[in-house]
Amino acid sequence: MKLLEINFDGKNFFVSSEEFISELKKSFIGNFKLGTLFLDLIEVIYLCEIRNAIVREKTKILNIENLFEKFYSKNLLRKYYVYRDWKNRGLFLTFLERIKKENYGKSPIKKYPSFEFKIPEEYKKIKFYFLEDEISSISFDPKAKELFENFWFGQYGIYKNYEKGKFLFLDYIETLYLAKNGFKFFDFSNRQLSYEDLEKAIKKKFEIADYLLEVYEDWRNNGYVVKTGYKFGTHFRLYFPGASPTKKGKEWQHSKHAIHVFPQEVKMPMNQWARAIRVAHSVRKTFITAIPKARKEEIETQIDYVAYHRKENNEVEKPNIDKPSFLITSLWEDEELSGSYLANALKIADELGLRLLIAIVDKESSITYYVANKIELPNSKCTYYEIEWINP
Repeated sequence: MKLLEINFDGKNFFVSSEEFISELKKSFIGNFKLGTLFLDLIEVIYLCEIRNAIVREKTKILNIENLFEKFYSKNLLRKYYVYRDWKNRGLFLTFLERIKKENYGKSPIKKYPSFEFKIPEEYKKIKFYFLEDEISSISFDPKAKELFENFWFGQYGIYKNYEKGKFLFLDYIETLYLAKNGFKFFDFSNRQLSYEDLEKAIKKKFEIADYLLEVYEDWRNNGYVVKTGYKFGTHFRLYFPGASPTKKGKEWQHSKHAIHVFPQEVKMPMNQWARAIRVAHSVRKTFITAIPKARKEEIETQIDYVAYHRKENNEVEKPNIDKPSFLITSLWEDEELSGSYLANALKIADELGLRLLIAIVDKESSITYYVANKIELPNSKCTYYEIEWINP
């Protein structure tokens, strides 16, 4: 079998043999211009590893080791692993600079309904004590039990066994939310605390409390019930209206969504990210990432590929024939993902009408893919995406 020969002129990799140009074009490899097929370094490495191609630089032959010695740059290997994995699945992908910049209409928006919600004024007479050392609040008012039963604020008594309780316990986000909505809080000297007093004390320990409150308000004000997501490695778990803490046994309504708040300045290791999504999925919950309203910030975001997937009839999408489906950004398993990076990558995907695919590469070159679907929540201050594992 004749070896595929790739030329390098000091600037570009290219193939000029008509026989190989025709073959590579069928595999949607390279960029054909003016009778020549130009290749990206990633494509060259792939052809050298998988097709035993040779690279000729004048009279010198470059093998795959020479290519890495001469052209290696940051993140080349993880980017290559994703390319190879996608191609080995029989799927096609290309580079952002090779596609037409338009909206491809493949970024689905999932609409979440809004429900009217208002706390009756009668409950705002309930007296709460703020426990500064615990960063939480309690109330012994008999009316507090009704607040729990009717609106599921806090925890009365024991979880799923509230009847034996004698007081209502609020976490720090519920404390801020109720204080902002007219409830009164005191210390044990009966000194009334202002909202600013509570916020200052809470932010000493929880720096992103204001972001958490922003997300909590979004969903609560739209009629949803929002509770701690600690058991699932996230900030919140979410219930649709109608969920009640008084139901038992088969009547108990389980949450179906876990929300993780991802502010612009926060970074999260990818292994922690993957673990939280995996835990949520293992208990049949949708993992939602919440991005609070971000300040404008210029940040370099690496979009590795534009990817084609499968049609409804399971036929493979093809470049130059079909519209692409995804933008792919890749990260190593121990790398950190920042809220800024994620927000910007999602912004680019939204502008192109494509879904963002996050590829996590482990040290055995195995790739795990997560896809983001945008959520529309009425009158929202934040941006939300459902994140789900996908097997291409």
